[in-house]
Amino acid sequence: MTFLNPALLWTLAALAPLAAIYFLKVRPRKKPVTAFFLWQKIFTEKRSSALFKRLRDIWSLLLMALAFAAIALALAEPDLEGDERKDLLIIVDHSASMSAKEDGQTRLERAQQKARELITALHGSQRAAVASMADRLTMRAQPTRHRRSLLEAVDSIQPSQLPSQSEALRAVHPGQEGLKNTRVILITDGCVDDASLLSQVEVLKIPSEAPNIGIVRADLRPVPGEGLRLGLFVVMQSTFKETVSVDLMLRHEDSHQLVKLIPLQVKPGLNAAVTLTLEDAQTGNWTASIEKEDALILDNQVWLHVPTRDPLPVGVLAENAFFLENAVRAFERSEQNLQLATDAKQARLFLAMGRAPATGSALIFQPQGESLLWSELGDELKTIIPRVLLKDHALLRYLDAETMNFTGARKLKAPSGSVILVADESGVPLIYLVRQGEANLCVVNLDPLAAQFYLSAWFPVLTHNAASHLSHREAALPATFPTGSLTRIPSMSVEDSAQVRTPTGQSFVLPADESLRLEQVGFYQAQTKEQQTTVACSLISPTESSAARASLQSTTRPLAQGQSPSYWLLVLGLVALVGESALYHRRKVG
Repeated sequence: MTFLNPALLWTLAALAPLAAIYFLKVRPRKKPVTAFFLWQKIFTEKRSSALFKRLRDIWSLLLMALAFAAIALALAEPDLEGDERKDLLIIVDHSASMSAKEDGQTRLERAQQKARELITALHGSQRAAVASMADRLTMRAQPTRHRRSLLEAVDSIQPSQLPSQSEALRAVHPGQEGLKNTRVILITDGCVDDASLLSQVEVLKIPSEAPNIGIVRADLRPVPGEGLRLGLFVVMQSTFKETVSVDLMLRHEDSHQLVKLIPLQVKPGLNAAVTLTLEDAQTGNWTASIEKEDALILDNQVWLHVPTRDPLPVGVLAENAFFLENAVRAFERSEQNLQLATDAKQARLFLAMGRAPATGSALIFQPQGESLLWSELGDELKTIIPRVLLKDHALLRYLDAETMNFTGARKLKAPSGSVILVADESGVPLIYLVRQGEANLCVVNLDPLAAQFYLSAWFPVLTHNAASHLSHREAALPATFPTGSLTRIPSMSVEDSAQVRTPTGQSFVLPADESLRLEQVGFYQAQTKEQQTTVACSLISPTESSAARASLQSTTRPLAQGQSPSYWLLVLGLVALVGESALYHRRKVG
């Protein structure tokens, strides 16, 4: 045991004069009386009760000494834990796994109780701050000695559906500016993505033994081919010690139909993926769920969205359109994302040879004649060494442009403002993008027949990439996002905003330059000028579903919790004073 204010132990020396007061005897004054027999009776009674009086005085002395000693020790602030008594930054984990229930209480409620005990144990000169952590760190109370403010900050922490990310604590490591002489205490159940980032943070772990089964990966998307077939992909994880039987229920939420009931045997740990193909399935909103009494309910269901198929009408502008039309029909049969337009007015994208369409976006091969899309068109290049200038551009995805045959490429100059993706060593553009009004155009400087480009594997790749990029369909949304994700609304232009409705029915306007942050599980609805987009969100986090297997352990050094010894010493002193007051009253009455 140590004392935080040992100098105040000198106040114990005051016990000596206190005892002297009790042992001090007052000598009675002598006075002559006329009737001694009256006083003789009093003296006789006084001698018979002398022993009791002395005992009563000793009890009073002991009670007063006890009260005085307790107060003196309380002033010296004894410390039984060996706490360093630095300022504290108390961080409460309120991620999704903290909503798991054990013994009728959530882990978050137990973490908040721990935080209250730390705040209650603060001594007079010690400050504390309160923060909450999931995928971000949120300050709830700045450093203060005001305990009520700290306790209110702890009470304000609400459960979230977000995963915990250790990266959020990078800015609050001890020793950094503003955190000197401060201990950082993280109260968590141990479900963190990267424990190595917590090496400088003291972890106060909430024990969690309740087993749990969760869906940690899920996908649902159209399968290429005739008709609408959907492929389901689900991965489950269990912290039960034995194999557990569950039923995976697949529902189409728009029609309220239970489409599939799949009995599964879930083994301890991460299980193999469950895959399934649904014939003649419907697009729209789906859920996959299990019914099992376990620690965390949130990971027993995933929300999935399959967008309605809307093939892009593609027109062909070429004298010999055989290869270009067959390329479109191939995508029409497989991915069903393109459709050959029978009327040029219906086309929203063109595959063109030598010239640009009057309106609309286009992929143009073999520039010829006069055009606003090129100038100074000259002779064919003799030796062509292609060089990629923007390797990460979406139009070059899966395309090895430096191995492409650019036979037939001619000297030309791209218009001002063009984005040149591939150029010859001499600087002649080989693949570049031009924007004209609302139209996006891609010019490919080669002769497809001379370069045998139609027989190359890069032809369908370039056609697919160009169709997706020029029509703004390259950012196809996944069936479901993990909570905490950021995503752009595909149909939202740079000047447009979107009206967003969350799964809980709250609405807000999403500015054009911002991404949508997904904080709740369920279906988000985003309405733009062009269309309505549905975004599905689920927990799907192996870390949040595995609290009972979390390897992170408590690393806190001695830390005072609950009422301090000084508090209980003051209570003891008060009780002793009350006892002495009772004895004094008895003496006075008796």
